[in-house]
Amino acid sequence: MLNKRGSTLVEMILYVAIVSSVLIATTQYVVTLTRNRAKSEVLAEVAYNAAIIQAKLSYAARHAASITVGSSTFDVDPGVLRFAMVDSGEDPTVFSLTEDDGSLQIGINGVTTQLTTGRVRVTNLVFTNLTSADDAGIVLVEYTLEAINSSNSPFFDYVEEFQTAIRIPLEV
Repeated sequence: MLNKRGSTLVEMILYVAIVSSVLIATTQYVVTLTRNRAKSEVLAEVAYNAAIIQAKLSYAARHAASITVGSSTFDVDPGVLRFAMVDSGEDPTVFSLTEDDGSLQIGINGVTTQLTTGRVRVTNLVFTNLTSADDAGIVLVEYTLEAINSSNSPFFDYVEEFQTAIRIPLEV
């Protein structure tokens, strides 16, 4: 019998093929994981901004005396919604965009604050007045949030449309 001390060329090629396959699979897994994490971060950023907008709109409606119809802009993009507030320190409260396809801002008693972060923009903002004679004020709010994609990578592209109705409570 012959005693072999090394490996043959076939064994070496088989070894390299197996190691290469494992490395390729690992690399693909890491790339997919990174892409999914990036997409999740974009989705979370849009959801976070939508939650802030909804909370501020709800708060303003709950604490408003009325909608200032003459100073609001309904049924067009970008819309403006102005509330006359019960508390004079919050009067008026105005929701508007910094510019068309810009950031959503809230103005409270003349002090303006951006509601959306710098990582998203509002590409559609429409307020529709649904108030009837029996209501203090009902407004349908439609807005679209788009993630700002400075890298032009398709993994950071994300747009979501939101719709909510807010109602000023009737005094009891």
